[in-house]
Amino acid sequence: MKEKKEKRIKKAVSAKVRSLQAERERRKKQKLAKKKLKISDIKHGEGAQVSHLLNRIKAREVELTFCCVVIVLAIILVSLYFVFSSVQNPTDNYSSISVGSLEISFDDRDDNLGDIVDLTPVEPLTDAEGVQSRVYQLKIENTSRDVEAFQIQLMRDVAMVNQDDCSDEQIPNDYIRYQINNGVVESVDATKRSPIIYTDALEGKEKQVIQIRIWVSDTLPSEYLNFHYHGKLSVKSVETVK
Repeated sequence: MKEKKEKRIKKAVSAKVRSLQAERERRKKQKLAKKKLKISDIKHGEGAQVSHLLNRIKAREVELTFCCVVIVLAIILVSLYFVFSSVQNPTDNYSSISVGSLEISFDDRDDNLGDIVDLTPVEPLTDAEGVQSRVYQLKIENTSRDVEAFQIQLMRDVAMVNQDDCSDEQIPNDYIRYQINNGVVESVDATKRSPIIYTDALEGKEKQVIQIRIWVSDTLPSEYLNFHYHGKLSVKSVETVK
């Protein structure tokens, strides 16, 4: 009886030991399983990392694109500013031409039209009013070292007359009055097609600014009130007598 009891005890102990060993093996396998990544987990992790990298690249591209757009817009705005400034406040407010050794610059600022004399619509003025009217200003410079004489003529602006087809509606020269600088008021020479209104000479390297006022006389007959005047100022060099 005693031997049977001992056998049962040993058997129970062996079963208990095997159970403990099995539990240890199971726990050991669980720990190893936690430490090891499955292939699918590795692939998933790599995909997430690549996706994160692509998102960062896209974010950088957006930032770079935004910076490029801002820079381009800034360049365009600055360019437009300088262009607009040069138009609104030009460094040279004159349209220039050269006649021999003479450099002629016509003032074309504001409502002035340079060498164009446009008396449209007709507004007959007294001489007192005429000398207060709009100024046609030009600057003449002698670029040579010799004396240069010149003349200023008041010509018909043929291009404008042809454009408006108004050759039969031009005010006669008899009723065109003018003043040079602050000088005497005079009438245009009606006998000349392109009358000379000013003559002078410049020493070498000398400059001269000339102001001209031109208007329609208040003696204009009523039959010409619907007429107008297209004129043009022209400067020509004159040979001096030595």
